Amino acid sequence: MPPFILFAAFLSTFYIGLIGPILPALVEQYGGNAFIIGLMFSSYSFAQFLSAPSLGAISDRYGRRVVMLVSLCSAVLGFSMFAIGGALWVLFVGWMIAGVSDCWISTAFAYVADTTKSNVRTRYFAFLTAAIASGFIIGPATSGFFSRSSPATPLYVLIAVLVFAAIWGYFSMPESLLPAQRATELPLSHLNPLTQARDILQFPQLRLLLLSYLLFWTIVIVPSSNLPSLLSDRLNWTPEQISPLLVTFGIIVVLMQLVALPLLLRRFQEIRLAIAGGSIAGLGFFLIGLFPVTGALQLVYGGMVVYALGQPLVQTCLTGAMSKSMSADLQGRVQGSIAAVMALAQVIGPLWAGWLYQAVSQSAPYWSATVQVLISVAIMIVAIPKLKRLNQKNRAMEDELNQPH
Repeated sequence: MPPFILFAAFLSTFYIGLIGPILPALVEQYGGNAFIIGLMFSSYSFAQFLSAPSLGAISDRYGRRVVMLVSLCSAVLGFSMFAIGGALWVLFVGWMIAGVSDCWISTAFAYVADTTKSNVRTRYFAFLTAAIASGFIIGPATSGFFSRSSPATPLYVLIAVLVFAAIWGYFSMPESLLPAQRATELPLSHLNPLTQARDILQFPQLRLLLLSYLLFWTIVIVPSSNLPSLLSDRLNWTPEQISPLLVTFGIIVVLMQLVALPLLLRRFQEIRLAIAGGSIAGLGFFLIGLFPVTGALQLVYGGMVVYALGQPLVQTCLTGAMSKSMSADLQGRVQGSIAAVMALAQVIGPLWAGWLYQAVSQSAPYWSATVQVLISVAIMIVAIPKLKRLNQKNRAMEDELNQPH
């Protein structure tokens, strides 16, 4: 796997971690407030939801390289507008341009799918996911260091990093999708995200697994979006006290991806690891949900550790299971659909958790997350027979293509 692909995956979360701490200061100087910040995050994710399937279809037709490089250049434009600012609407326009172009994760996963055999693909997906998780650790640290001079300074650091990435990719990223493996045409319907979603959902295993992924991903960001409020309200914790807990979570996720998951994949199928990971993650949410009732802080620490052990199993192994069930000429559309589901979940998740927290109880987001994870696991179990048949079929086709003629 080219190092550039790992770096591109890292960038997909690095910018989120970098911008998050400085966003309030940037927005407030133009009269924005907490609602505007929430609206910006939701609009960014909605832009991704609309663009990700279309960009995936384009990469199936014209290759991964061109889509990756154009996306990076568009992100430079969007974040440059955001850094220059001048008015709140300029921030929104720049933010939306960056959101529309953000397909680095899906393109990186499609690139790996192109260049690996199905029996080892998920191991490489684990390396990508570890790079993604590391962005959540390094991004906030970078923001904190460079924001000492000005809240906008980290943005210029981000722009410089994106320019570097675009140049590096131009000179070092070979095309991964061979002409013979590309889609033979690109109908206009494939550029319509709703039509694209309809077409990709014609595959029964993807209907099940994408629904499972949606249910799980809506609660993935609950700890980062809701837990700080919970600890602040219950214990008057400051950001400096909360950050170590989230950093520890990120470190455990990275170690799971780099060390534990490659070993587990040698013995267990992806879908079964995802089921186990979902069950573990559900236990983590259940433990955190007990904290507002009991006041025992140990439940938060224990719940976050347990959740960190289960979350990467679901994220990586579900992605691997979906990829292995589809043929080579559909990998871009599959990864684009996964990215769209992630984006949709990032619109729904924080709003749902915030409403439950305010309107029901402080435990409600975590009880709801526990139930959602159990439903997600049940859907995975239903999908097992379909995946077994499709994996056997795709493996036979792959062996036929690899035979000398």
